[in-house]
Amino acid sequence: MRGIIKFRQLQRARGVTLVELLVAMVISLIAITAIFQVFSVFEGQKRTTMGGGEAQTNGALALFTLERDLRQAGYGINSTDYLGCNTLAWDDTTGTAFTLTFAPVQITQGAGEAPDTLTVLYGNGNFIPQAVSLIQTMANDTNPYRVSNRFGFQEGDVLILAETGLNCSLSQATNLPNPLGQQDLVLHSNGNYTDPVTGINTQARYNKASGLGVVYTFNGRVFNLGQQPSYNIYTVQNGQLALQRMLSAPSTAVTPIYDGIVQLQAQYGRDTNADNIIDVFDEFVPATAADWATILAVRIGVVSRSGLYEKTEVSPATIKLWDDSAVAPTTTGPVWTLTADERHYRYKVFQTVHDESFQFPVSSFQFSDPGSRFAL
Repeated sequence: MRGIIKFRQLQRARGVTLVELLVAMVISLIAITAIFQVFSVFEGQKRTTMGGGEAQTNGALALFTLERDLRQAGYGINSTDYLGCNTLAWDDTTGTAFTLTFAPVQITQGAGEAPDTLTVLYGNGNFIPQAVSLIQTMANDTNPYRVSNRFGFQEGDVLILAETGLNCSLSQATNLPNPLGQQDLVLHSNGNYTDPVTGINTQARYNKASGLGVVYTFNGRVFNLGQQPSYNIYTVQNGQLALQRMLSAPSTAVTPIYDGIVQLQAQYGRDTNADNIIDVFDEFVPATAADWATILAVRIGVVSRSGLYEKTEVSPATIKLWDDSAVAPTTTGPVWTLTADERHYRYKVFQTVHDESFQFPVSSFQFSDPGSRFAL
């Protein structure tokens, strides 16, 4: 009897066997593997979604910024006679000379498939912009301007002088004399002016003491761009959309504004038969004022890229920024070719058409594609 009791006690005290432990470990490993596989798949999907969302946001903001400037392009330019004029300028804050192109929008094509450069010029005057005539031959370019109509001029206004056959020049009004016989004079000395808004005595920024070396006659015209005009240069550098504000910040400062922007392409929309209808979008390079006057619109395409490098190629070998058209207005390209490494990222393409109105203060704008798309 005692032996039977001991045997039953041993049976109750017996633990888990090695075989059972091994079976449990195998089941656990299978479960853990399945869990991590599910986690890996969903984590990859989350990173892809977040990367796509980031590309969507960066591209949309970049396009909005370009659109905002393009809406204002050409404000203060109400004549096509001097479009494209090379404009000499001086920045007294940096002590450097620089040049501008007197045109609402200028496209500088990148070499090959490199991103283009987009430059936008507009004023911010409080009065209806008008170009006034010089009514007196100047002995030198530091003399006061005698103009046909001084209405709307204020101290601190930025001016562009133009005359056929000469370089244009940038200057800043520093005094508007009131005595009888001087009420048509605009002074632009290298000294100070009184800010009409704040009343603060301010150093003129754009007047070179010795002048810019261009002497105008009574055939010249004066364009008043207001207190704070903009000459903004947009470029793509190191995967970022960068902005250089030539007139509203130090002319040498280039500031990245949006990450993940890898391509910017632009084309002019031109009227080739003088019917005031766009006939073609192309990479035309205007050489004369008459060439500039044929430009009625600008088409731009912006490409943003997600920050996630995928294990496999997820994008095609080429990306078309907009579709070619066989009907007017015709369009050719551009096409961006991706390297094998670049095809491991996902891209979003944004495009728009901006209708120019060089002779009116406000330009119209419309989307050619209100959405955006993955380049898949």
